[in-house]
Amino acid sequence: MKVKKTVRVQLSAALFIALMSACLCTCSQSYSSPYDRLKILPEAEFPLPAKTMIEDSTEAAVPVAAEAPASYIPSLTAFNLAFLYGEGDSQEKSLGAEAAEVLSRKDSEWLASIYQLANESPEQIAKKLGIPSDSLKGISFHKIDIAFYDEKGRMISPQSNIQDIMAMANTYFYYTAPGDYDAFIQYAVKLWESSHSFQYSISQVYDCGGSLEEKPEATQPEQAATPAQAGMECNPESSAGPETASDNADTAGDTEKGKETEPSKEIGPGIALREAAAAISEPLETESPAETKAALPSVCPGHADLHVKAVIAGLADPMKGLFALDAVGNETISEGSWQGWTEENKTFASELAKQDWAECYGLTLSPSFITNPLSYEEIDRYMNRLPEGLSEDRKKLIHYALSSVGRVPYYWGGKPASAGYEKNHFGSLVTPDEKGRSMKGLDCSGWVSWVYWSALNKRLSWESTGGLVSCGSPAQRKDLQPGDIILKTGDDAHVVMFLSWESNGSMTVIHESSALANNVTISTMEANWPYCRKLID
Repeated sequence: MKVKKTVRVQLSAALFIALMSACLCTCSQSYSSPYDRLKILPEAEFPLPAKTMIEDSTEAAVPVAAEAPASYIPSLTAFNLAFLYGEGDSQEKSLGAEAAEVLSRKDSEWLASIYQLANESPEQIAKKLGIPSDSLKGISFHKIDIAFYDEKGRMISPQSNIQDIMAMANTYFYYTAPGDYDAFIQYAVKLWESSHSFQYSISQVYDCGGSLEEKPEATQPEQAATPAQAGMECNPESSAGPETASDNADTAGDTEKGKETEPSKEIGPGIALREAAAAISEPLETESPAETKAALPSVCPGHADLHVKAVIAGLADPMKGLFALDAVGNETISEGSWQGWTEENKTFASELAKQDWAECYGLTLSPSFITNPLSYEEIDRYMNRLPEGLSEDRKKLIHYALSSVGRVPYYWGGKPASAGYEKNHFGSLVTPDEKGRSMKGLDCSGWVSWVYWSALNKRLSWESTGGLVSCGSPAQRKDLQPGDIILKTGDDAHVVMFLSWESNGSMTVIHESSALANNVTISTMEANWPYCRKLID
């Protein structure tokens, strides 16, 4: 009996527990916790992926097309084309990047046409100006003056105004057609062309004493003249040597020519040549002034000067700069919201132009075409210290190499497409190289090949560092002459062009450096490398 009673109690307890559990379960389903509620985001804030896979334990996953993300909404405070892509384009290059490349090519071609003038003779320049050239045969330029100015007439370094132009175009097309790439490019190119100009002239012919012949100064007919002043000396004063660099010019240890040069700072090919020049400048005690003068017969065939004035307009002056030059943007659209370049619109464009476009839009727009170039006075100082008896070909080669300092960006694997500047598009935007450099240029061996090709119309049979080892003929290190090359191969391969010896046994060289300059530069180094090659006599 006791057993039966115990079983009945246990069964009753079990039934009671089951009933209570059912009640609790029913109540819990009617209660909604905050953690059970899903937050539904708007589609623009939370776009679905392009394809979603629904998995089932018994069936294969089935791809389901998701809805497209919300389209980009144009803005006055952002560069809109950086977020837009052409039909069929991949997501690797935006329409903004394509526009930057188009304008950077314009920059490159314009600058190349200026530099090309400096490498031509007075006779060639005279033909371009449409003036008689017979009297200029055999005459060379003594002074070459290339100066860049902004719209306010202030001298500047040659800098790109692409970012200013595209900021203005962004503001204009926000009101008209934000996604019209073709119209954007047409507008931007017109604005670029109206903001770039240069004029050039050649001086009267003069001899080394400064005497002028009766030949009028010539100026490019289509553009205004710049005042030309004849130089009075053929041999500029002596000056000191460049800074020192480590052996491997392709490492960050390079010490390049400083970006800012103090007025009192002197430059030159090296201590040894400076000492030699100082010794020559002091006449021997046994010489009389009359004897010294007689020993220097005048053999000067005559000289002329080249003057180039280039103007790049920006946003600094609203009355003379890009805003004033914009013929399209200064017209009010009657049936639209564009009211011309009002103060408000100018502010939008100016503020956008000041942004860091590399950080905001992934567009690296270099503010400068060149990096610390030599002035032509500095080039002359180097040239005047070359050894006596050096061949004319070597002089041409060295002059061209010196004139390229700071004007050809370093680009890994870059090789020349032609001689000269005009068809190589140095400085234009291209796909970044292995170190992220995005300006078109040359590597160290490509630069050597380009200089020989440009200066002597002699294209080398090889354009790689390893290939240059077999070009020309071997040279002894002690017998190196300006224009010879020194190379090393391997993982840190590099090639430099010899310029002069220093008194401490190191050498001054010209080379395309991937170090601090990322450009052609002049360095002092040991360069005790295994290969020395002579490519010309």
